[in-house]
Amino acid sequence: MYSINDPHQFFKIYDDDDILICHWTMDKVERQDGTVWVMNHFFINPAADSKQILAEQMSIALEIAQESQLPIWPLDPLIIAYFSKHPEFNKVWYHKPAAN
Repeated sequence: MYSINDPHQFFKIYDDDDILICHWTMDKVERQDGTVWVMNHFFINPAADSKQILAEQMSIALEIAQESQLPIWPLDPLIIAYFSKHPEFNKVWYHKPAAN
């Protein structure tokens, strides 16, 4: 679970055998044009079901953005690709890459 007032969101997910399957963070940072969540590196264990994990974890990220009313700036290419494929992130996507 998360605390919306914590400027450092930290998630580690383990399976039933205590093997790390997912790790990611978001940090609330002040920029000249406003406050944003910076989503750093997103790790998924290669043996895990990445589609399911991404769907579950990205719903948490979206919930945090909506509840805090702050956009997310994803830095990891995996998350940028996920945001690109899921239009529900358009309203919370900070620094969205220009369309080709």
